[in-house]
Amino acid sequence: MSAITTIVHFSMPVQNVERFFAFWQESIRPVVERQPGLLDGIFHRYLDDEGRFQFINVARWESAELLTEALRRTAEEMRDDGIEMLDVLRELGVTVSQNNYLEAVHYSGGGGRPGTAAAAG
Repeated sequence: MSAITTIVHFSMPVQNVERFFAFWQESIRPVVERQPGLLDGIFHRYLDDEGRFQFINVARWESAELLTEALRRTAEEMRDDGIEMLDVLRELGVTVSQNNYLEAVHYSGGGGRPGTAAAAG
């Protein structure tokens, strides 16, 4: 099993941006953070609410299998709390696009020095 990165794009009508952001922080994030296999993540907000994707979530997971299980468990736990995630997303007009990736090259800033990038091993 190899670690993967999942990148999830969220698009919605501009009038629902704040409601979605609050829903993600209050209802989705706490459940996702409890899931086995989550290494870390960053939830990005676009500078312009009227852009194509208002939010992008980039998260690293121990494996694709653990991510799949976490997605299932997250929806199940939210349902147990009386929240049907897909219904809320539909109500807010949220479109979700998710893609998963294996790390190909890891790099970091080197102050402009040549040769500071390192291949993933």
